Amino acid sequence: MLSWLIMAPAFIAVVVFALNNKTAVILDLWPFGLTVELPVYLAFLLALVLGVLLGGFAAWLGQARSRSALRDQVYQGEVARRELATEREKNVILQRELDHQRVAGKLPDVAVHTLPIAVQETLPPVI
Repeated sequence: MLSWLIMAPAFIAVVVFALNNKTAVILDLWPFGLTVELPVYLAFLLALVLGVLLGGFAAWLGQARSRSALRDQVYQGEVARRELATEREKNVILQRELDHQRVAGKLPDVAVHTLPIAVQETLPPVI
């Protein structure tokens, strides 16, 4: 909605400018040896469009470093996501083995990481 509030008056201004400036102008394109005759409004609009295109291209070039950094971050995020998935799969496998050993009676029912730190330090290492 906001874009229409801005673009509608701009479009009306361009149309009014074009209707009031139909006088022919001769443009001498010096290095090429060309001479072009066209209305003032068309010369103005061509200059405006050329400026917008050149400005957009310059802005695009200026953001190249940011786009490159973003691509690197996306890649690093994907690598981290895959590593996390791998570690979660390993965790599930180890948890199953731990549960299997508890059922077989090889380990106590209390996990070491649930004990207080002072008690954990006094326990012999699990082999």
